[in-house]
Formats: sequence, structure tokens, C-alpha cells
Amino acid sequence: MQKTSDNEAMLQEIVQNTEMGKNTLDELMGLTYDQKLKDEMMRQKNEYRRLNQQAHTALDAIGAQAKGQSAAARMSVSMGIRTRTMLDKSTRNLATMLAEGSGQGVLDCKRAETDYPQASPGAHKLMEELCAFQTGAEQAWREFV
Repeated sequence: MQKTSDNEAMLQEIVQNTEMGKNTLDELMGLTYDQKLKDEMMRQKNEYRRLNQQAHTALDAIGAQAKGQSAAARMSVSMGIRTRTMLDKSTRNLATMLAEGSGQGVLDCKRAETDYPQASPGAHKLMEELCAFQTGAEQAWREFV
């Protein structure tokens, strides 16, 4: 029973983490005219989408419903983005925000790996893949700063 609980919890973390990434990139994409930055945003958004779909598929396989990001979390992120970009929509500012978000995503992955040790090998592998992706994403954003 514990194994299913940890398994589902880890997969839910992946869904929430990837939705945060997708939603943030969606919101920031419309704020820049820098084509290289937009291209990187699109590349990362596609990867978040792929990982999100894999987590949804795994949750379906164990008979669980994906919970995703709460409306309050989405609103909080949206308000934070608006506040931090009100006066500065520069590539540097957007890339800094994205690097910080990717760094937080890595921390969230590490926490989930510690919190749900009994999750299935497949869930751990997907979480490790997400963590590696976000580590690379953080470095990619730093190159725009």
C-alpha cells in the first residue's frame, strides 16, 4: 500500500512541476521579442509537455487521477510574473526569472526523491529525467543573462 502511495505522490509532483514550467513559459513567451529566447522557451515547453504526458500516462496506469497545479498556485505565479515584469521585460530579466524557476524545480525534484523513496523505479526514473532537464534548463537560461 505504501508503494502505491509514494508512487502516486511522486507522479503528482511531476505533473505539478511540469505544469508550472509549461504555464510559466506560456505566460512569459508573449513578453519578449527576442527570437532566440522564444525558441529556447518553445523547446523547453515541448519537453515539459512530454514529461507531463508521461506522468499522466503513468497515473492512468495505476488508476489515479492527475491533480495538476491548483488555481491558487497558477494565480500566484501569474501575479508574480506580472509584478516582476511590469517595468522590465528585458531578455536578461526574463532569463533570470526562468533560471530561478528552473532552480526551484530542481529543488522540488530532489525533495520528492527524498520524500517518496518507495515510489516505483519508473516514477524515480521520470523524476530523475525531469531533474536533469531542469538542471540543463537553468544553465541554458543563464546564458541569456
